Amino acid sequence: MRCETLYERYTRYWLPVALVLLLTGMFWIGDRSLYHRLYYLTLALPTLIVVLVCWRKFLFLQQVPLFWLFVAFAAYVALSLAWSPGGTDYSKLKHPLYICMLLLAFAALGDIDMRRLVLSVGVAGGVAALAALVSMTIYLWGESRQPRLEGYGALYNPLLTSHVYGFFAALWLGALMSSAKLWPIKLMMLVPLLLLLFLTGSRTPFMALFACFTWLLIMVADRRVLWLALVAGIVSVVGLWFFGADLLARGLSYRPLIWTDAWRQIMNALWFGHGYGAGIDITVEGLNRLLADPHNLTLGVIYRTGLVGGALWLAMYMYSLVSAWRMRGSGLVLISSTLLVYGFVAGMTEGGSFMSRPKEHWFLIWIPIAINMAVLRKISTARKVTSLEVIAGT
Repeated sequence: MRCETLYERYTRYWLPVALVLLLTGMFWIGDRSLYHRLYYLTLALPTLIVVLVCWRKFLFLQQVPLFWLFVAFAAYVALSLAWSPGGTDYSKLKHPLYICMLLLAFAALGDIDMRRLVLSVGVAGGVAALAALVSMTIYLWGESRQPRLEGYGALYNPLLTSHVYGFFAALWLGALMSSAKLWPIKLMMLVPLLLLLFLTGSRTPFMALFACFTWLLIMVADRRVLWLALVAGIVSVVGLWFFGADLLARGLSYRPLIWTDAWRQIMNALWFGHGYGAGIDITVEGLNRLLADPHNLTLGVIYRTGLVGGALWLAMYMYSLVSAWRMRGSGLVLISSTLLVYGFVAGMTEGGSFMSRPKEHWFLIWIPIAINMAVLRKISTARKVTSLEVIAGT
């Protein structure tokens, strides 16, 4: 099979299905290990094969700064294994490769057919809204009801479940503001996702969605802001009235104390970090157990890779958001940057696993970055073509 034919079939026919499976798999697949295999077999391995056979097709990434920022960050993370305590665990080198395949897949589909990428993400968003309705029905009318909705399929933890559903809530929130087309359908998709977030009892997604709301206020300065405020207000009142009695009663959940102890340990290896393979044990007065992560993804990055790695990490977000501001006239940029804001802010109060096998944290970090990278590249290329046409007088 010729390289052109392989690449064409891979991007137009295989990738849309693989991306939908990745984005929705945690709702319907029954085991975490099966979700990993689903990603490896349907997306990571096929993408690696196509890259090796048709590597020239990916040369357009030479002009994508965000991709090279990721490469620099991933390379430094891999290098930090050299000074990790307990020897070098080379198996961790697979994690940057998994993420790289994700970025390449989104970039390839966005480059050759952005409409199919948008359709794939939209279909996944519809499946997420349906999964939210089914999950709420099972939870509210099930025989054994836990205090908080833990999740179904490969989802098992209220906070981690909220990461995934919150991602899709941010998706439909951005879509609602990007265009008035089909707004009743977009609203119908958004509401069940927001209500499910109340049932998880997690406050992290609401903090992140409020940041998205603020971001959209900055990006969109017209009457749509009033509709956004109205929708947010109604959903908030309904959610807090029926489901949110415990939501505001748990204080700060020891977060300031956790971050203080994490920063104390960061200072022991401030510039270059403790290494990607380093673990962390956080002790907090009042808790009778050790915590294995700093409950802040950015602090997790700095703990393992130091200020050098932290600067590369933040550079990816800074470049993305500044570029989004410059291209804010595009609805796709509005949506993709909203996802990026959601993931970054949600990661400020939870987690520490910033580079891993596919799991819930990917919906906070790498999937938003992959979508944003594909969108920014396509919009910037379209602008360059338009400018050349104007210059040429066409």
